Amino acid sequence: EFLKKYDDSEYVKPSVTTDIVVFGMFDMEENNYRKNSDKILKILLVKRKEEPYKNCYALPGGFVRPNETLVQAAARELKEETNLPCDFLEQFGTYSTPGRDPRGWIISNGFMALLDASQYHVQGGSDAEEAKWFEILFREENGVWTLCLKNGNDIVHAAVRDTAGKWDIKRKFVSVDSDEIAFDHEIIIADAVIQLRKWITDTHIAFRLLPEKFTLRELQKIHETVLDTSLFAAGFRRKIAAHVEETGEMTGDAGHRPAML
Repeated sequence: EFLKKYDDSEYVKPSVTTDIVVFGMFDMEENNYRKNSDKILKILLVKRKEEPYKNCYALPGGFVRPNETLVQAAARELKEETNLPCDFLEQFGTYSTPGRDPRGWIISNGFMALLDASQYHVQGGSDAEEAKWFEILFREENGVWTLCLKNGNDIVHAAVRDTAGKWDIKRKFVSVDSDEIAFDHEIIIADAVIQLRKWITDTHIAFRLLPEKFTLRELQKIHETVLDTSLFAAGFRRKIAAHVEETGEMTGDAGHRPAML
């Protein structure tokens, strides 16, 4: 009886979107074939076909439909805009700053996707003109975090400031410079990188960036690349030992000493 009489027309309703931060790990090209390849962390961006921010790079994503959950909408938008399926989509943040989207009151939900990038081909679709992998560099100096995303001659810069107080349990970024990236996506990317660094330390999420068979050196390189630091090999292997199995197979077709898979 209450619902029959209930009138929600007096309440302004926001639109809801999802934005997906897709991380992939790539081998760095090495001139010395005897050296194990270093790793590069990359993020997937799309170039927008339509206004607002036409021809600007942005995260893949879009509006949630009435019959969808947030996860279903994120998976659909990722497939439509990049041709990527993903069985791992984890929500890490909600973005509701007034004016974050010039089209109106739009609340976005940030999702992280991790995949072994060598297994997939990306392709722009839907309202994305193209989809590209960008090398990601994210570092802090004097409270300002600089974000540099690079794909060949395409380079996107942004900067964010950490405004978290002494008692905040997570970082709180605000934009300092974002003219080269759509919406508030520099803040979403910054949050995603920080969250990935936390998850790769506290969970087994790194395995999603690898094929089924890999070397311990490759696994360590992934941790070092995400954390932007070097790790002591013996300590790392002790920590990870309970979570891997030797296959009895060795690497081949390499100039360096074969390693166990």
